[in-house]
Amino acid sequence: MPPAPMPSGPPWSGPGQWAQANQALDALSRLPACAPARSLAHEFAAARLALAPFMERLCAATCPRCLDPCCVRARLWWGFADLAFLHLAGLPLPLKQISYAPGGACPHLGPHGCRLARPLRPWVCDWHLCPAQKARLGGWQEAERRELSQELERARALRKKMVEALVEGAG
Repeated sequence: MPPAPMPSGPPWSGPGQWAQANQALDALSRLPACAPARSLAHEFAAARLALAPFMERLCAATCPRCLDPCCVRARLWWGFADLAFLHLAGLPLPLKQISYAPGGACPHLGPHGCRLARPLRPWVCDWHLCPAQKARLGGWQEAERRELSQELERARALRKKMVEALVEGAG
């Protein structure tokens, strides 16, 4: 039997689905068995904050002059791990799934960049480096590039462990 096709749009975008997903994740995140996942979520939040200066530096140098901004072109949304993270870390929850007007930019894009604090954004918005940013890294000192790479890898590993701990805690 062939695998099921990937969904063409964001999860939990139908009527009532966002509220149902949040209710389920709220209940899961409060389980005593999910304490390790909560702890990892707080570590992941700290790792994302440690990445912020690097990403802000890259964004400030590239995004304002970009002719094809990711925030206009890409179609992103909060996935399971993103929403689980927000619940586990006790962070503010989005009121609804990200939705786009036809041909429109990310609804969180403001005149000075993203209106969401870095930990509240979908994870891809924190780790993605566009070609211009990757090229810009070439001008950084080796120690800075290495530190960014290590921080990204640490955050990725924590996120993965957080999801694994949540699934294990849920039984």
